[in-house]
Amino acid sequence: MPKSKYQSVEEQGITFFFKYDKTVPSILHIYARHRTIIDDALDVFFNTTPIWNEQYQRYENLSETHGLYWFWRSEQKKEVTIITCFRTDPVF
Repeated sequence: MPKSKYQSVEEQGITFFFKYDKTVPSILHIYARHRTIIDDALDVFFNTTPIWNEQYQRYENLSETHGLYWFWRSEQKKEVTIITCFRTDPVF
């Protein structure tokens, strides 16, 4: 099985890892599945308060327009893996 590929972005001293999509490996999962971009995810991360989801072992942030699921890859190194970022408002 091929190893997953990620794009890393550093913002405010934290390195974020965004996974490329399995079906369309040339674009990020968040865009392929939800038409969201890195800036959407960073906006939600830095401007909302995370809630720990014990069942899924992940953090969840919600804004008026987006949801973000993530976990610490290494809290000590300040590395975050973004699971997904999606819209909570309808897009027409």
